[in-house]
Amino acid sequence: MILTEGLTTSVALLRSVLPEPLRDLLPCTREVRLCPGGLRIGLHGIGRPGSEEAATRLETRLGEVPGVERAEVNGRISCVFVACDPELTDRDELLRLTAELDSLEEHARETPVHLAHEHLRATVRLGAGLAGIGWVFLARAVRVPRLPAAVPSLVQLVNATPALREELDRRLGRRPADVLFTTANLVTQTLTLRPAGLLVHAAASFGRYVETKAGRYAWKDLEGRLAERPGSYHHVRAGSRPRPCPLPHGPIERYADVVGPISAAGYTAARFLTRGERAVSVLVSATPRAADLGREAFSGAVLRALGKHDTVVFDADSLRRMDRVDTVILDAAALTTGSWTIDRVEPLVDGLDTDELYSRLYSLIDFADPGHIRNGDGWSARPLPDPARLVPGGDGWRSRGLRAVEVARDGARVAVAGLAPEIDALAVPVVSAAKGAGTVFLAGGDEGLARRLAIPRILPGGAELAGRVYELQAEGHCVVVVSAGARHALAQADVGLGVVDPKGIVPWDADIAGELHGVHLFLRCLPRARRTSANAVRLGAAGAVVGTLLAVAGPAGTALRRAQ
Repeated sequence: MILTEGLTTSVALLRSVLPEPLRDLLPCTREVRLCPGGLRIGLHGIGRPGSEEAATRLETRLGEVPGVERAEVNGRISCVFVACDPELTDRDELLRLTAELDSLEEHARETPVHLAHEHLRATVRLGAGLAGIGWVFLARAVRVPRLPAAVPSLVQLVNATPALREELDRRLGRRPADVLFTTANLVTQTLTLRPAGLLVHAAASFGRYVETKAGRYAWKDLEGRLAERPGSYHHVRAGSRPRPCPLPHGPIERYADVVGPISAAGYTAARFLTRGERAVSVLVSATPRAADLGREAFSGAVLRALGKHDTVVFDADSLRRMDRVDTVILDAAALTTGSWTIDRVEPLVDGLDTDELYSRLYSLIDFADPGHIRNGDGWSARPLPDPARLVPGGDGWRSRGLRAVEVARDGARVAVAGLAPEIDALAVPVVSAAKGAGTVFLAGGDEGLARRLAIPRILPGGAELAGRVYELQAEGHCVVVVSAGARHALAQADVGLGVVDPKGIVPWDADIAGELHGVHLFLRCLPRARRTSANAVRLGAAGAVVGTLLAVAGPAGTALRRAQ
């Protein structure tokens, strides 16, 4: 069993990093994993956008197997959760039914979330880097021929040049391109028999290892909560359109756009004008790699901090886009509690005791559902469809999102109360943090809520929001969406921040999911991400200048060592 699970996991890992045309060369394995509350069985087609009927059919069939309490399909993690006792349930029957129904569906194109796989990939990367360092010292001892140092430098230059990297990402996919450059960099650095580059690689790999480990722990905590809440796993992916244009460049990309061509030109010129290792030294010094490592380190720190705030990062790559964000859309439903509060009271008679009136209002009005009539001690409160005929300026209440409630004493009207949606205690800090990141929009709210939150721009909510996100992306913006239930908008956003509701329902289409305090932490980090990237660029530029001067100033035979 252990050998089978190991082979299945290895094949799944390899398939996940191969480009689309090459994946079919490997068998399409189906993982079965123990988890809190039961089992998870891998899916290949069910759970993709539009597979709701197939998901319901699979859940029903699995639920009929003896010993199964419930079955829930989850398209985000590409599996079906089966609540059962794994020792008392026929696993072969569960696997047979899943394979039979799943094979009838078209394979999903979306990349599933497997945080355990991410941790394994980081472990392999770290281990390979350490093994490479060991090989360097062994090969030096037996005098193995060296690969020219220009080769890994050119590989890094291609990887660090935004135009070239974005084109490869488009053709191969983001993850296969990452694996391609990581492998090429590791192999070429090892064959040059120079440990400096491998030490940098190992340090970066250790940071990614710690980051993925923290993400895995946060996921394990979430798994325990999901097992206790029926329906919490159930999810079919929301559809989204491909981004209309590449992401706008941040500080690091703008720096690389300038330095990349200069590095290539400097290397070419030095190659013809100088001897020895000076040309390679110039290339090593000027390649804009250090700035990217700074962003990697900051993103890892943010992921670990989010994990401590019970916030799960489904897509760690979204953290690498933090320094490009310039637009934040806040869904009104995520900033309000779903209840109502008294916004204003307009007396209709003179001499009314205000303290008694408020006391009666709080006893008469059901703030969770103020739409029905309540009576007590001669007082009554009921909805008032048109406050304009009783209150000056009442015709604007509806546009400001206020609900009018008529208050009567002994059958005579004495006041009209205006109820407004209750704002969450963290809503104002969240809005303030969002403004520090760029332009802020309120989606699905009304003029009154926007005024209370000091957000001047309003967008439609619901099904229209995803289209507005797409339009903002087409205009060149990097968009963050904060929402609890706008599934398509979360899927379309460059960074989807899902707010877990009080019932514990997870917004699976988001890149990051947690409560509002986790959202607040992430938004506060956005301007810091830009500053960190800008500082990393300054550090990289200073290193390039100093390294180039050292390479040119001394003897040609030791130029590369000085540059490194």
